Amino acid sequence: MEKKRVLYYDVLNILACLCVVAMHHNEALHSYDVNTGVWRSALAINVLCYWSVPVFLMLTGAKLLNYRSRYDTKTFLKKRMDKVLLPFLFWSIFLMLWKSSLGIYSVESMGISDWISAILNYDMEEIYWFFPTIIALYLGMPLLSPLSEEKHRSTLIYGILALFILHSVVPPLATLAGISWNSSFALEIGSHVIFILLGYLLATTELSRRSRLGIYAAGIFGMVFQYAAVCLLSTQSGTKNSLFLNNTYFPAVLSAAAVFVFIKQVDWQRLLDRLHIRPGLLVTLSSCSLGVYLIHKITMHYELIWLNSLGIYSYRLIWRVAFPLITYVVSVAVVLLLKRIPVLRRLVL
Repeated sequence: MEKKRVLYYDVLNILACLCVVAMHHNEALHSYDVNTGVWRSALAINVLCYWSVPVFLMLTGAKLLNYRSRYDTKTFLKKRMDKVLLPFLFWSIFLMLWKSSLGIYSVESMGISDWISAILNYDMEEIYWFFPTIIALYLGMPLLSPLSEEKHRSTLIYGILALFILHSVVPPLATLAGISWNSSFALEIGSHVIFILLGYLLATTELSRRSRLGIYAAGIFGMVFQYAAVCLLSTQSGTKNSLFLNNTYFPAVLSAAAVFVFIKQVDWQRLLDRLHIRPGLLVTLSSCSLGVYLIHKITMHYELIWLNSLGIYSYRLIWRVAFPLITYVVSVAVVLLLKRIPVLRRLVL
């Protein structure tokens, strides 16, 4: 039995995908100069979009932590691996060959072990770090899934609090205070697990208005703190300080929780009816998110070639603000086209 479609899941999926694309358009963030509006605006955009990857993982937890109510573990793992393994392997190899043809990645002297190592460590494209992470979380889901049972609710909450304190709060604050934090004190189950558990908890809990407002306030605090901390620490060091540019630290956890709760609270069916938009459109766009993630950097490459010929470069505001949506639309169109070709459909599931 398949789980009923949840409309706000699709909305979160689409918005998170757009925000990921927007962050990748803001490479100016990595060329530090705090005295320029370009760097400060790039940081602001990055902070406003930083909840996106955590929310992707929260959606995974919201939809899959209770998978045992629908199918057995063997079926679950098969479905998940079918969805990510082939696309990850194919596009990793494709990007190595494509970048080699452009002269920005060399495969000429690579042996089989080099190819395997490059894929496992996403050498060809750093944004593919997400795939080893999500695969590991899928493999760990059978161990976590009992926490979806009502009788283990208190354990679920304990796990979230323990992970938040030991992975998200203490390590960055210890570093800020000049204290060498011993990571052996942390729970040895991976820092991204918090999003699996938190997504399921928030999806299955009806929060009071007061609780929601508290979460929104915490999310705003997380964004303001992240922006101010990165600015201040970068100014002090004279180079970009990435301490709080970590999606498992508390600024990102707080902002992701706030966005998740806010989007969940909206009556999307009513809003779509007023706008005369069919929910099927959101379903279609949401189904393209993995494909967009896989290919949008290729789309960006060719867009920049065209823009550079017009004298428009990646630090320009039009590229960093307007073109994320264009990149998203173009990538969606390509993904939809690939989905219509049976032999290629599985590469962008």
